[in-house]
Amino acid sequence: MNISLWKLCRAAAVLALVLPAVMCVAQADDAKEKSAWKSRLVKKGKLDSPLVEVTPFVFKGRYYMLENWQKQWETGKRGRCQEDEVRIRDIEADKIVSIPLLGHGLGMAFVWQDRVYVFAGNWGKHKKWHIKEITMTSSDDLKEWSKPVVVLKANPDESFFNVSVCRSDGRFALLVESNDPRWRPFTFKYFLSDDLLHWKQVPDAFYGTKKYVGGPALYHEGGYYYTLYLQSLGKGRYETRITRSKDLVHWQDAPDGRPFVTFNPKNHIHPLRPKKIRECNASDAEVAYWKGKAWVYFTGGDQHYAGDLQWAQFDGTLRELFEHFFE
Repeated sequence: MNISLWKLCRAAAVLALVLPAVMCVAQADDAKEKSAWKSRLVKKGKLDSPLVEVTPFVFKGRYYMLENWQKQWETGKRGRCQEDEVRIRDIEADKIVSIPLLGHGLGMAFVWQDRVYVFAGNWGKHKKWHIKEITMTSSDDLKEWSKPVVVLKANPDESFFNVSVCRSDGRFALLVESNDPRWRPFTFKYFLSDDLLHWKQVPDAFYGTKKYVGGPALYHEGGYYYTLYLQSLGKGRYETRITRSKDLVHWQDAPDGRPFVTFNPKNHIHPLRPKKIRECNASDAEVAYWKGKAWVYFTGGDQHYAGDLQWAQFDGTLRELFEHFFE
């Protein structure tokens, strides 16, 4: 063997010994970096409420919550969805100030230019969970509400579920859950509008076509659309995660191991559910900025009959909260 060939072989041998060690160190550093991340969203407690879908919002200097109240929780009898209420609560006064819509559910509130806009699914005369129309009404005082109008209709072979609206780049964006048979149930579709009345679907703007998603909320901060969504962990367990996009088409999920909010399997759940059941769900998270903090509301429970409303806080703005999961 000549000298050059011998040196080449020796170098290869050394590299074979050193490279795995270098890779192990790099992998260890990656693992350390992942394990070093810790959520700064702090759970504060339960609110002793069966509510599932709520929207906290600030209007004219006061803090409110939109609640989707199901009549079955009062009566113990199912099948009375035409009596369900989409209502507004003054959080500090702890009282209901108005009921914008009856016979509707899965609604949310959106504030724009001194008006509150409420979007919700019309139960109509159909079986519950078969929404064919999204209704909108608005108010500048939370007492008198405009005549409800239909702003979105489902295709003949689909139904709608949750809806969420935000402001972005001089226009408005809307997310709606759909059971369009082309995709998996609860796939998200995205629409844009200039006036909150007329909505145009964004081509190829979907999320969840190849996996289970649900319980969404849509926001726009720092040039990104952020979607909060429900992730199935299997065996009846669910947690809320976060994804983001610049264009509503291409989505970037937060790294693994960073749920937006998750459940505590030791928790007892709301009294409307059997005592033996423990918490296995953290869904329908929505957020608002109030008094220098991001306030997050979500429901625990087990995804059946009633929720278990809870809240958490983040010391910072909504943008800082969302970006925190992508650091």
